[in-house]
Amino acid sequence: MKRKTLVLIVVLVIIGVSLPFAAYLYTRFQEVAKPPSWLRLGAYMTYEQFFVWAGHNETEYMTWNITTLRDDRADLHLTSHGVNVTDGHVEITLGEANWTLNEATREIVDSSDANYIGKKCPFWIETDVTMGSVVDILYGVNVISKSEQIYVLGQQRDCWVVEYDWPTASMKRWYDKSSGTLLKVLVVLDRQGIRIETTETAVLTNIDLG
Repeated sequence: MKRKTLVLIVVLVIIGVSLPFAAYLYTRFQEVAKPPSWLRLGAYMTYEQFFVWAGHNETEYMTWNITTLRDDRADLHLTSHGVNVTDGHVEITLGEANWTLNEATREIVDSSDANYIGKKCPFWIETDVTMGSVVDILYGVNVISKSEQIYVLGQQRDCWVVEYDWPTASMKRWYDKSSGTLLKVLVVLDRQGIRIETTETAVLTNIDLG
C-alpha cells in the first residue's frame, strides 16, 4: 500500500500538483473509494427466495459469502435460484457463480461467467448515498427513488430503495442505510403469459449491520 501511495503522489507532483495537496487528494480518494467496514473473510448473507405463480409457490434460498481476501480484491461465491419457463411450464433452477471484486469499487474484475466482468456487485452499495444518489449495480445505473423501513432479520431497518422497470419485468431492491447491504428484493416477471413474483428476504447473516 505504501508503494501505491508513493506512486500516486509522485504522479500528481509530476503534473504540477504540490506535495501537500497531492497527499490531500490521495486522502480524499481513499475516503471516496474504500471497502465497507464489515467486509471480512467469511462474511455472508442468506435470503429466502419465495416464488409465486399461477396458483403455485416454492421456497428456495440464495447465499453469497466472501471466500478470499487478498490485497484489494475479494472473492465472492454465490448460490441462487432463478426461473425458467418452457412451453408454459415454470421451473425453478439452481445456479452458482464465483466473482472476484475490487473491494473499494465493487467492480467485478473476474468471474466464472465472463458476462459479469466490468459490472458492479449488487449485494451492497456505498453508505454515503442519499435520496437521488446514482447507484450502479449489476442491473444498470439508477437512482435511489425513496426511503422505506422494512422488518427483516428480526428488526426494523431503514433502507434506501432502488427500482428498475423493463418491458417484461420489474425489480425493487432495499439496501440497509447503515451497512449498505442488500436486505430484500422483489422481482416480477412476465414469461409466456405467466406472471411470476419472487421475494428475496435476508434471513441469516454474520454481518454487523450497525
